[in-house]
Amino acid sequence: MTEGALPLDGVRVLDASHVLAGPFATYQLCLMGADAIRVERIGGDDFVRRHGGSADLRAQGMGGSFAAQNAGKACILMDLKAPGGRDLFLKLAATCDVVMENYRPGVMDRLGVGYDDVKAVKPDIVYCSLTGYGPEGPLSGVPAYDHIVQGMSGLMSMTGTAQSGPQRVGLPITDYIAGLTAALAVSGALHQLRRTGQGQHLYVPMLSSVLAMMGSFAIDVQTDGRERGLMGNTPFSGSPFAGRFDTADGHLVITANTSAQAVRMVAALGLDDLASLAGSTAPDALNEADRARVAEALDRVFRTRPATEWETILADAAVPAGKVRGLGEILEHPQTAASGCLDDLPLPGVDTPVKVPGLGFTSDAWSRRPLTQPEGEGESTRRVLTDLGLTDKEIDDLARAGAVAGPDLPPRAD
Repeated sequence: MTEGALPLDGVRVLDASHVLAGPFATYQLCLMGADAIRVERIGGDDFVRRHGGSADLRAQGMGGSFAAQNAGKACILMDLKAPGGRDLFLKLAATCDVVMENYRPGVMDRLGVGYDDVKAVKPDIVYCSLTGYGPEGPLSGVPAYDHIVQGMSGLMSMTGTAQSGPQRVGLPITDYIAGLTAALAVSGALHQLRRTGQGQHLYVPMLSSVLAMMGSFAIDVQTDGRERGLMGNTPFSGSPFAGRFDTADGHLVITANTSAQAVRMVAALGLDDLASLAGSTAPDALNEADRARVAEALDRVFRTRPATEWETILADAAVPAGKVRGLGEILEHPQTAASGCLDDLPLPGVDTPVKVPGLGFTSDAWSRRPLTQPEGEGESTRRVLTDLGLTDKEIDDLARAGAVAGPDLPPRAD
C-alpha cells in the first residue's frame, strides 16, 4: 500500500440509511477512505440531526447523534416518490460500489430502488440491507429499534439485578453492533468483488448481530438449561475475587479471574487471611459463608483508599483493575490519547474541534485523514448532481418537481 493511501480509497457509497446503525456503518467505511453520499428525505425526518449536543447545534441540524457519525459525507435531499426521484437515485447508484439502506424489508423494493433495481443498472453492486430481524421469518416486517432488540435478544435478561429487573445497556449498543457488523460485511464483500467481480445483496439483522456475541451463553442454555440471568456486576468468570467495589471516592472494577491473580490481589491488599481461599476462583469453589467472608473483607479494604490509588496498587501486582470513570474522564485520559482512537471534529459555532471516537483500531500502513465538518441538509445536492452530469437547469427542474432539495435550489412548485 502506498504511503498515505487508505484501504477503501476509491470506494463510493450511496448511503440511504437513517438514524444510527446504517449511518454508523457507512461512517466506519468513510474513516477507512470511502466516499459517501448521504441521501436524506426532504422534510428532515431523521431525528438524529436534532438529538444530542448543545441547543445551538441541534437548532442547526448538527445534533451530537448526527455529527458523531456523518462527517465527510456529501449530504443531498431527495424524494424518491416525486417525478424523477427514483431515476435519479438509480443514476447515482450506478456510479457507486455500495448501497446501504436500513428500512424495513420491502420498502426499498416498493420504491423501485431495491437490490434487483440497482443491480439492473450496476450488476456488481454491493447492496447492504440492515434491518431489525432480517428478510424472512415471522418478525421480518416488524419495526425494531435498539431498545426493542436489547429486550428481544436476551441482552436485557442478563443486564441488571433482581431488584432492578431487566435493564437496557446505557447506550444504543445493538445499533452500533449492527453497524460494525454491516461495515465488516461490506468490507468482506468488497474484497470478494475485487477477486471475482461479483456483487451481492447483504442482509444484516440487528438481532443476528447481537446474537453473534452470545455463543457461550447459548451453549449454556442448550446443554444444561442454565440462563445467565440478572447477575448485576457479577463477572463473567463468576470469581468471588472479581466485581465492582466501592472505594473512598468512587467505584472500582476488578477481574481476578484466576487463582494466581486472586493470590496476588489478596497479598497486595494485605489480606493474608484470605490467601487459602484465593487458591481457587471457580464460581462453586467456595461455600456461601466463605464467599460472604471474601466479599466483606474486600468491601472493607477498598473503602480505605481512592479508586486511582487502587488502580496503581493492583496494576503493580498484575491484577486487572480500573476505576469506573465517566465518559468525560476517559476522553481526557492520556491512554485514550495514546491509543489514537480520537479524531478532531470541527462543528459550526464551536471554537475548537471536539474529540470524537473514530475507528477502534490503528494501522502501521496508513494514517487517518482529518475530519471535515458534517454537512447541513442538502448542502451538496447541487454539487453531487453536477458531478453526475446534470445541468443547472435539469437540477432546478428536479427541485421544482420536488425530487431534490437544497439551500441553493429553487423551492418545489406547488
